[in-house]
Amino acid sequence: MVKEILLGDNPFIGVSHLAQEKARNERREVSAIEAKVEVLKVALEGGATGFTFSTHQANLELLTYIAKHYPETLKKLNYYILVPYAQGYVRKANISGTVGLAKTVLKEIVAKHPLDFVTSAITLNIDKLAGMFIAMELDPYLKTIPRQNIKAILLHEVLTELIIAYNLADLLHELKKFIEKKLRTGFGLETRNIGQLKKFLEENSIEIDYIMTPLNPLGYQMAPSKEEAEKAVQELGEQGIKIIAINILASGAVTVEKACEYLKQFKDSIYAVAYGTTKPHRAKENAVVLRECLLRG
Repeated sequence: MVKEILLGDNPFIGVSHLAQEKARNERREVSAIEAKVEVLKVALEGGATGFTFSTHQANLELLTYIAKHYPETLKKLNYYILVPYAQGYVRKANISGTVGLAKTVLKEIVAKHPLDFVTSAITLNIDKLAGMFIAMELDPYLKTIPRQNIKAILLHEVLTELIIAYNLADLLHELKKFIEKKLRTGFGLETRNIGQLKKFLEENSIEIDYIMTPLNPLGYQMAPSKEEAEKAVQELGEQGIKIIAINILASGAVTVEKACEYLKQFKDSIYAVAYGTTKPHRAKENAVVLRECLLRG
């Protein structure tokens, strides 16, 4: 059953799944931090209940600003955090090289988790080191957002696909344990291939709380096929996994009304839906339509 309507951060950080120029235009529209705040506030007015975002510096600046100037708004939202912000590390690697990036990351881990790092190095526990890396990424956000409002930490799709491709089940177990026990919040995975992820989880007897995946009437970014993805969503939802549907508007190719008509068939399978926009009136209108259609309809 749908419980949450989430605002996504892609337009805030200039990410568009269809066109780079569109992404740049969207980012310019919300270049002023107050404009982003306005989008969040009117989304709340329309019925949105949360904010899902990646650990991009722009999001940290936004949340820090809200915490200082609009603390009540910060407290009203639930948060679903994607980690790490993979594109940021790709850019850093392009600048300093892979070795240079690795050295920088290790130095930051040592500075923030010296004892845990030494233990991991002595025992050659690379999986535990990965947990410290995630903690390092999340640390400034955990200091800004009310902890009780952080409902889940989800691994970014790039990390999810790497774990599946190289069958890193032990790493996934370690990250799950770290997030659930040390951070005391829900653990999830983002994927654009929910069929493949379902198979991986079943083969390795791994139970997770959340899965974030595209779901839209065009089958956009749904893999291995639209039909297989839909089946996986329904089956995983029936198992109690909280499915967060993203890309529901297929990057603007589908109206919110058409998206709602399509998503109605999954009302018993999905837990939340997420949408993104830079325009305040769209933020409110979309939230209203989604709430009426999925939470009440």
